[in-house]
Amino acid sequence: MTAPAPLTLGPEARAWLVGILGAGLIGAAAVYEPRKAAFAVVLVAVAIVVFRRLTLGVMAFVVLTFPADLPGSLGVGATVAKPLGVILALAWIAQVVAAHGNVRLLPRDYPALNWAIVTFVAVAACSAVWATDLALLEYEWKRLVQVAILLYVVYTTATSERSFRAIVWAYLAGSLLTAGYSILSGSYAAASGRLSGLFDPNTFAAELIPAICISALLLVTPRRARVRAVAGLVLGVDLLAFALTQSRGGLVGLGVALGAAIILGGRARPRLVVGILLLLAIAGSYYVEYAPAKVKSRLSNVSAQGSSGRSDEWNIAIRMFGDHPILGVGLGNYQAIEPDYAARSIDLQFVNYVVQDRLVAHNTYLEIAAELGLIGLAAFLGILGFTLVRATGALAQLERAGSDLEFYGRGLVIGMFGLLTAYTFFSAQYEKQLWLLLGLLAALSTLAATAEPEPRR
Repeated sequence: MTAPAPLTLGPEARAWLVGILGAGLIGAAAVYEPRKAAFAVVLVAVAIVVFRRLTLGVMAFVVLTFPADLPGSLGVGATVAKPLGVILALAWIAQVVAAHGNVRLLPRDYPALNWAIVTFVAVAACSAVWATDLALLEYEWKRLVQVAILLYVVYTTATSERSFRAIVWAYLAGSLLTAGYSILSGSYAAASGRLSGLFDPNTFAAELIPAICISALLLVTPRRARVRAVAGLVLGVDLLAFALTQSRGGLVGLGVALGAAIILGGRARPRLVVGILLLLAIAGSYYVEYAPAKVKSRLSNVSAQGSSGRSDEWNIAIRMFGDHPILGVGLGNYQAIEPDYAARSIDLQFVNYVVQDRLVAHNTYLEIAAELGLIGLAAFLGILGFTLVRATGALAQLERAGSDLEFYGRGLVIGMFGLLTAYTFFSAQYEKQLWLLLGLLAALSTLAATAEPEPRR
């Protein structure tokens, strides 16, 4: 008598079994935690879509995480970014493994940038040896690792022209939806009257600069009427939201971006100059004739008393860097150390911001220098420099090839110069939008290298 053959399940049967078990677990959880169960169902659906189409996952991530907090019943804050980011990372790993090397990878295509990122992350981790507050270091290091992984994921995803355009449009959509909702809902800070609610006004103003620049380039270049109409809508709403944030750092960043547009405008330069002059005329007329006195006072006050504590924080950051020039005080430890400097012979305008509130340095580059020293600052500037230099060089290649990616790229490069200038006035080194744009710029140089020149006529 022969023994019965063991029971085996085919791939389809196993998929059904996993689905039934998963549905049973979610159904059981729904009895006790309905909201969490519904959230789990959404995550499972998103995971299925992302694993099939990584580009759609990146697009959803860009749109959903553009505001710092989601409105209404979706107001679950950073919990959206974390699970969606984990799904993106897992889907990216699965795609890399399944492709057996036939996929674009940043370490292989762009070793200089990759080593700058690795160095920056490694120096931040090693600073745990001399840091005072390990809890602050752990929190900031997790943020750094997450955004670094995002750069790798975006690079791999955006190295096809279709995906590159799709992610750029997702950035424009995220800016439009966030700005439009905030304007229509009347989300203004009670004390200052600045547009806020879903975001910090200064950070949002800086993130709007690339969206403004990209939409402006798409508007003034000869493209399809539908594309120009949508670009014009994004440009109008984002400019209105930008003005309502009343961000002085954002204004400086936009001014630098306008100057960069004249230099890097390429074939679109004549139309850009006309648009810039028109914008300056409208802005000047509004400021002189119609701007409220409160707005004029805020924008014109550049004294130490009107800096909201920035002058004090910059002074402390410079002294902290002078005391620890090579290694810094440790990642995230600026806030832990700054009260010690209040007892020194420093003329502080806002002592409570330093001792009680413990504000950040309000300068991305000074804070990195104070926390990670020259080594960390050099690595961070290397990340920015390698990406911008290659992306700027790619613009000429795209122009020779006659690719419309040239205008996307010019808007990205011009907007990045404005964004990085605005970051001089607040600390935003681990903002997701910064590292997303770095990934796009790195992919731009790869796309330009594979673009074929337009035949001579």
